[in-house]
Amino acid sequence: MNIRRLLVPITLVLVSIHAGQAGAQGTLSEPQSEAQCMKGFAPLREEAENRGKAIKAASIRHAPPDEACKLISNFGQAETMMIRYVGAHSAECGIPSQMADQLKAGHKNTEAMLTKVCAAARQLQQRGPAGPVGDFDDIGAPPIAR
Repeated sequence: MNIRRLLVPITLVLVSIHAGQAGAQGTLSEPQSEAQCMKGFAPLREEAENRGKAIKAASIRHAPPDEACKLISNFGQAETMMIRYVGAHSAECGIPSQMADQLKAGHKNTEAMLTKVCAAARQLQQRGPAGPVGDFDDIGAPPIAR
């Protein structure tokens, strides 16, 4: 399983989440309420963005699947925190249900990606280290029959 092919969709997930967040920012009801809501939501969004950037950087440098698994898991945790915040504050902050739906859909995609990438990581761990297996001397040549 090629990890690079798996990390590309997570970038698309990040873009869709950010688009949903940006659209919801302008829909908050009252100015004072908006400030309070953004004060609570902004750090959660920033954390998710930072974790998303870490995934993108790992994808660019072709990180191994076990590292990608951890990064995607961390991003999923940040998504969960945003979903909880939106769920708890949607009424008082005037957050449209579409935003919650977009976050949940994005999180489902993240979970699917997490499952695939972590499965690839487990497969690689079970195979053991890459490279030749068997009787080879220090320079990598097979032993000479005597």
